[in-house]
Amino acid sequence: MRSTSGKIAAEGPAAQATGTIPVYRRLFQRQEFGVFLVLILISVFFSVSTTTFLTMPNMLNVLRQVSINGIIVMAMTFVIITRDIDLSIGSTFALVSMSVAILFNTYGMNIWLASLIGLILGGILGLINGIITVKGQLPPFIVTLASMMIYRGMALVISGGVPAAVRLPDSFFMLTGARLWGRIPVPSLWFLGATIVAGFVLHKTSYGFKVYAVGGSAEAARLAGINTDRVRITNFVIIGVISGLAGIISMSYLSSVTPTVGQGIETQEIAATVLGGTSMLGGVGTILGSMLGALVLGIIRNGLVLMGTSAYWIELITGVVLVMAVLVSSYAHREKR
Repeated sequence: MRSTSGKIAAEGPAAQATGTIPVYRRLFQRQEFGVFLVLILISVFFSVSTTTFLTMPNMLNVLRQVSINGIIVMAMTFVIITRDIDLSIGSTFALVSMSVAILFNTYGMNIWLASLIGLILGGILGLINGIITVKGQLPPFIVTLASMMIYRGMALVISGGVPAAVRLPDSFFMLTGARLWGRIPVPSLWFLGATIVAGFVLHKTSYGFKVYAVGGSAEAARLAGINTDRVRITNFVIIGVISGLAGIISMSYLSSVTPTVGQGIETQEIAATVLGGTSMLGGVGTILGSMLGALVLGIIRNGLVLMGTSAYWIELITGVVLVMAVLVSSYAHREKR
């Protein structure tokens, strides 16, 4: 009669080969599990530390705050998986929303048409970043750092540095910035929709396969017949459009826009994406992980505010979280490789 240990030793490899690894072990091995565990732990911590964290109004507020950033995080996941980065998203956010407000307020343009033009503008801004980065073979960090300043400057120029208040038609406001039944923020539904669409595209389509292939090894992807330049440029266009969409939704919810809106948002997007397990080395990342990363970062900021933490400390802590996330992610993925 074989011993229990002998049976395990004999059946272990076979079980793995036939895919009969226990469900709980497969769950623990997923990169999103660690992020989910962190989400639970910090939620428990803030629930104990404050009396208002675990209340329905605050939960809905967190959801609304996370939604705008979360929409962009979905697109940032694609960009970082292919080893690129976009630092201009905050400026694109501001330039598109300010342009839509000016077209609507100053020129009396239909808000739907103005928003369409704004989304096209966001795509063009992303296309410029992509072409200069990919065709010019320049580091995306440098290119998007420069475009961040250029696009922000354009937002300041066209607005004269003056904020704009917008009184939107009810039909538009209901679909972009209202609260359903007076409680559920519509931006959160956009976040959910963006997550579902991004998850399907990245994990269930050939384009998603190409994104992973380019991030894993651009040369191998090119030899396999993938147009790596087109994939990378398309990612920049997508994040440009999505940044513009987030800006329009934010403008609608707040009923106003300033030319300085979105400053520093790029660090939050990168932090959330990397916290969710997307590797800065490329080729690794999931939409579910990025969604959880956005929630973790949003809850951290919200909880610190409820605890009365200084805004300066909140920024400092966010920066530390970003550095730690990059270090842990880079180390973990180097070990796997």
